[in-house]
Amino acid sequence: MPAFKRKIFYLSGFDPRGARFYHQLFAEQADAYGRTAGRPLEISKRRRLPPHSTAWSVEDRQAGVETDYVFLGWDDVVRTHWAKNPLALLKRSLTAYWNFTRLLDWPIVKNFPFGVRFAFYYPGISTILLPILFGIILTLPLGALLGWRWGLAAAALIGAAVAMFVVRKIQGFWLLRFIIFNDTLAKDRLPADVDDRMAAFADQIQAAFDEDWDEILFVTHSNGSIMAVPIVARLLERCGNRLPDRFSLVTLGSCIALIGNRKDSKRFHALLESVGQGDFRWLDIGSITDGACIAGIDPCISCAQPRKARLFQTSPRWFKYCDPATYEARRRNKYETHFDYLRTFDRISPLDYIAISAGPRPLEASIDAFKAENHV
Repeated sequence: MPAFKRKIFYLSGFDPRGARFYHQLFAEQADAYGRTAGRPLEISKRRRLPPHSTAWSVEDRQAGVETDYVFLGWDDVVRTHWAKNPLALLKRSLTAYWNFTRLLDWPIVKNFPFGVRFAFYYPGISTILLPILFGIILTLPLGALLGWRWGLAAAALIGAAVAMFVVRKIQGFWLLRFIIFNDTLAKDRLPADVDDRMAAFADQIQAAFDEDWDEILFVTHSNGSIMAVPIVARLLERCGNRLPDRFSLVTLGSCIALIGNRKDSKRFHALLESVGQGDFRWLDIGSITDGACIAGIDPCISCAQPRKARLFQTSPRWFKYCDPATYEARRRNKYETHFDYLRTFDRISPLDYIAISAGPRPLEASIDAFKAENHV
C-alpha cells in the first residue's frame, strides 16, 4: 500500500489539444523531474473515463506516493467555439476588443502588470493596425514603381503578409480566440454546452470527497482558472460553504481578474463572490513574465466582501530554479512561457508542478517549504 494517495483533477485552458498532448507533456516533465530528484516516476498509459475525461496513474515507489491524475476533457467544447473563418475571426475580435475596452473596470485594471495589458492588445494591433501601417509606408514607393492601382494592391498584400507573420509568431490567433471566448463569457452568453460540462466536472470532483484520498487537488491552467469559478461555486453550495481540508484549488497562470473586472459580467461576479466567501485552501501561481496571465492581482479584487478563502499567491520565481541560460531562453518564447507552470527546470522548486503532483509532501507542506526557501 502506498504511504500517500493523491487525486488530481486537471482543467486545461482554452486549448483544442486534448489529453494526449497533456499526458505526453506530463510524462516528459516527470522524466526530467525524476532525473533531477534521483527518484524515477512511473507514468501509466492513458485510460478513458467516460463520458469526457481521461486518467493516468503516477507512482513514486521510493517515496511511497501514488497519484491518480484525471484530465477533465473540454477540448471538444473548445473546438466548437474555435473561430476558423478569418473574416469572422477579425469581425468578432473587433467586437470583443470594443466590449473589453469600454466595460473593463479601468481603475482596477490599471494596476495589472503592464505586460498583461500589452499582451492583451498586441494581437489586435498586429492584425488590424500593422497591415494599415505597412500599407501606408509601402504605398508611395510601390505606387511609383508599379503604378498606383497595382502599387496599392501590392502594399496591402505585403502589409497583410507581414502582419500574419507577426501574429503567427506570437500565437496571436490563439489569443484572439481566447479574447472572443471570454467576451462571450463576460456577457453571460456562454452556451449551455460549457455550463453543462463544468457541472459534470463538479460532480466528478465531489464524488472524490467520499473516496479514500490523502489529498485532492483541483489544478487549473490559464482560462481553466476562469472555468474553475463556477465549478468551485457549485462545490461550495453543495458542501455548506466549506470544502474538505484535504482539498485545495491550484490556479496556474490565472486570468480570473479579466472577467472579474468586466462591469457586465453579473453572473460571473455572483459566482466569484461565493467562491471568495468559501472556506478552502487556494494556491495561485503567476509570473509577470507571462503576459497571458494576470499575476499578483487578487482574483477576488472586484468582490464586494473581503475574501475568506485561504489564498496564497506567489510568483513561481523561475529565475531561482533555472540556470541563467535556461531562464533567458524560456523568457524569449512568450507562448511557451505560459506553459512553463507545467514544466520542471534545472533545480526543483517546492512548488514545481511535478513535485506537487507526484511528490511525498501535501500541498500545505510544499507551500511552507517554498515560503522558507524564498523568505516569504
